[in-house]
Amino acid sequence: MSKLTAPNLWEVLDRACNTGQIVTSKDFDMKIFSVASRLVREHDIKYDPETPVPSDDSLADDAWKAGFELFSEVGAYCVNSSRVIKFEESEIRDSLKELRGEAVIGEDSERRVVDLRSVEDRRPLSITCGGVIESDFPEGELFVKLYQSIAQEPLIDGFYVGPPLHTSEGRLVRSGTPLETHLGRSMASWVREAVRRAGRPGMHFVSACTPAIANVAASDPNDGLRRTDGIVFTIMPELKTDYENLNKVVFCHDYGCVKHVYNGGMIGGWAGGPEGALVASIASAIMAVAIYKVGIGSSYHALGYLRALSPNYSAFVTRPCLWGSSIGSQAISRNTKIINTALAMTNAGPGTEMQFYEIVAALCAAIPCGREGLSEGVRRFKVKPLLGSGLENRFWGEVGHAMAGAKRDFANSLAKEMLANYENKITKDSDGGPIGYTFDEIYDLNTLTPRKKFLEVYEKVKKELEDLGLEFNYY
Repeated sequence: MSKLTAPNLWEVLDRACNTGQIVTSKDFDMKIFSVASRLVREHDIKYDPETPVPSDDSLADDAWKAGFELFSEVGAYCVNSSRVIKFEESEIRDSLKELRGEAVIGEDSERRVVDLRSVEDRRPLSITCGGVIESDFPEGELFVKLYQSIAQEPLIDGFYVGPPLHTSEGRLVRSGTPLETHLGRSMASWVREAVRRAGRPGMHFVSACTPAIANVAASDPNDGLRRTDGIVFTIMPELKTDYENLNKVVFCHDYGCVKHVYNGGMIGGWAGGPEGALVASIASAIMAVAIYKVGIGSSYHALGYLRALSPNYSAFVTRPCLWGSSIGSQAISRNTKIINTALAMTNAGPGTEMQFYEIVAALCAAIPCGREGLSEGVRRFKVKPLLGSGLENRFWGEVGHAMAGAKRDFANSLAKEMLANYENKITKDSDGGPIGYTFDEIYDLNTLTPRKKFLEVYEKVKKELEDLGLEFNYY
């Protein structure tokens, strides 16, 4: 058997920092547009708004080929050095051959083995991780109680923590300052306290602090981020990285913790419409393997989702985004050993029917399409403080497990039902839907249990889903 030719991490970093061809960012972006547009035409990839969750294997495979060709032809771009990180086609293929298709998270009784899933896989999910994508929480006790409310949910195996809060020691946090470094350590210690209170001290979490140094400061086998926990880094649209993300990659490599990457094509960005964004999202997944070395060691990834440009509302669960995310998921599942995980950022806030509908739609485009269950977050646009709770995480876990074994045709019909409930509310004028309710409104902070009126909304939506044919078998 011939030796694999995939370059190691140090060679990749050399190309990013020293030896890659220097081009302007504008020239790189224009090449993305030109090549992605051509590949969409050549592979006859067409967006079908009537089918948010397609069951077309050939479309998924054609999208995979287009994404592979895009990354092979264009490479990736390091914004700090203005260098293009390019690979020979054999190097890309050999990088994909190194994928293990398995990851280990958590420790002791909370140790979980994350498995590779196939399209329409009938097995139960190996993990369901939660989270709250919200930075406007106060420091200390309320932060601890928020994550305790998530950790105490039996179906949740870990969670995403971030982005960084707005304050550290009561002072405003500005990006790149020492206060942000200290905040990374503080947030990790509060999370450890939350999982201890929940009786799950070995529970996994991923740190989403923006600067690498904040994640380094958070790393502590006893009271912080352990080697069975993870660090989040990103691929910026389209096919871009920077020294901050590469610093996180190097630290994960040296410290030995779990890598968690997220990326996605941007509809309306340099790759064009839904079709081009789909191709770019697949190319980004390949970039994560070739450059960030995900899948080598413990890694899992929220890869291949789509989002749309909007200054006013989240666009992760709109119709074109669901279409591209579902096809991208199938393409990655059918052609790689990437452990691809689900992600939803909703427009509506916690405690609302609309947020539950959006969660269901996101999972329709994920679990039957070959993804594992990962994290869900509330809206990020024009929010108010304290948005987020364990209740929507409970819903994420129950629906995620219920979707395991579902066929794509069923997922498509269910997604269309959900879209009918909310997509007309996602408008510029409405700011995307109801803001929702705060943690202390949803939960009794003394007993850390949801209040009756919100449980009633929860049960109402679950009953609607059961009437539509979704079976809750795993709770």
